[in-house]
Amino acid sequence: MNITTLIEQVTSELAQLPQEDLPLVIEFVEYLKERKETLRPRLSPAEIRAEARRQATLLRDVPRDEIVVRFQELAEEIRQEVIVKGTAIEGDWQGD
Repeated sequence: MNITTLIEQVTSELAQLPQEDLPLVIEFVEYLKERKETLRPRLSPAEIRAEARRQATLLRDVPRDEIVVRFQELAEEIRQEVIVKGTAIEGDWQGD
């Protein structure tokens, strides 16, 4: 099925929906866009190791204190994001 035919079919189906259902369709399309943005291709274990080595090489000359600060800032960004999304797990950070 080509894209033009698919769009025509979807348009036809949407035209038959009650108007009160259209916000649900829009919400679902937004969900699909967000999901697409968050899905990344899965890497193999070898690719993960290679990327970790590459990242480690880039950070080799960065002082540990600076890396710790970056990590803490990133952890806080992630924490704030999961709170906003409602996926946060309550409890204290146990440290490293």
